[in-house]
Amino acid sequence: MRVHDRDVEIGVAGRLLEGRLSVPERSSGLVVLATDGAGQDGRRSSHVTRILHASGLATLKLGLRTAEEELAQEWTLREGSNVELVAHRLEVARDWLQRDDSLSLLPVGYLGSGLGSAAALVAAAHQPRGVQAVVTFGGRPDMAGELLHDVRAPTLLLAAGDDADRVSLNRRVFDALKTRKALRFVEGATRGFPEDAPLDAAARLALAWFSDCFRAAAGPGVLEWTGEPSAP
Repeated sequence: MRVHDRDVEIGVAGRLLEGRLSVPERSSGLVVLATDGAGQDGRRSSHVTRILHASGLATLKLGLRTAEEELAQEWTLREGSNVELVAHRLEVARDWLQRDDSLSLLPVGYLGSGLGSAAALVAAAHQPRGVQAVVTFGGRPDMAGELLHDVRAPTLLLAAGDDADRVSLNRRVFDALKTRKALRFVEGATRGFPEDAPLDAAARLALAWFSDCFRAAAGPGVLEWTGEPSAP
């Protein structure tokens, strides 16, 4: 399937965030990726976007930091104080997409990893009608705190099955969510999903979740999630 790519810049509070917008022909939905874009996080997001594009889902890979922040060593995605900041940037990106006539009718989802997992949930809580699905891909979704109770978008939590700490953490997040939800522990995966086969399995679970949620948003009724991707 042909994919149209272009670099974009999104203004946020007088600063510019860089992103990569990729739109397959006959797209049926759009996923905003909240990832750091470097190292293991970059490898993971690149693999996920290939899986999504092959099934007709567009993506916006959004840089979470401005160029100035990239140079500031004291600014780190591991600081809890930046969850709301990153969430706000996701919300601005969502609004920016709405101003594009060719994209405004597509259902939108958030996929977050690292700190982006918490930020995606916070942004969804702030936009109860603006986001149709959320997937957290590892990371620290618990850092969304009390706002977990306010998430209304259907949410899939993906966690490394071989990381006992993250298994426990994701169980607590799952219990706190009050929306349609699913929790999947990916067998053979350790923190960060560095293993190829578990990474691919997790990416396809994310695809299945987005595809079914987007189809439900586009028509009457609620579709039962089977854990298998919809046909492209």
